[in-house]
Amino acid sequence: MPLKNRRGEYSWPPTRIGSVTVVADRKSYAPDETVKVNVSFRVVGGLREAFHPDVWTVAWEDFDKILRFTIGTALKAQGTVSSKKLAGIKKEVRKASFYWSRDPDLPYRIWAMIVPEDGGPPKIPRNVEDAKSKMLDVEKEFSFPASVLGPGSHKLVADVKGKWGRRSFIEKGEVASRSRPLVIRVE
Repeated sequence: MPLKNRRGEYSWPPTRIGSVTVVADRKSYAPDETVKVNVSFRVVGGLREAFHPDVWTVAWEDFDKILRFTIGTALKAQGTVSSKKLAGIKKEVRKASFYWSRDPDLPYRIWAMIVPEDGGPPKIPRNVEDAKSKMLDVEKEFSFPASVLGPGSHKLVADVKGKWGRRSFIEKGEVASRSRPLVIRVE
């Protein structure tokens, strides 16, 4: 007996990437120093709304027990004509596995376990917002030598993207965004 196609029952808003930020540890560097930059962003909209225990329960009943989210992040020096890639992560994968929880402290019977991209132990979120944050909020730190940029003022931008596959509760999708430029100086 075929599984019911439930994607038509849900009406999620479009998914997008919100609040992409690039923050450096300082504004000015010597050529022999290392530049440290944090890139962070959030996935908002339909995918975030669909990541909820009521939806997990229906998906679990349909034997749709894993959500896979692929992330790509690149830090670039923005020039007048082209951009130079300074650092980046081509592909990282986060997975959420839905399971039947017997923990009396969790508010729902079907819960999500977040498997991090670095291969560490799975994380069990304590509430729904914690689960959304662990799965769909990204923060990465990049470092590179300041000598790569050369002397002068430079604009750094982050290109971020994310994609997910088709599930019983949402169609496959892909989102991308770019940060505002961050100006640093190499003296």
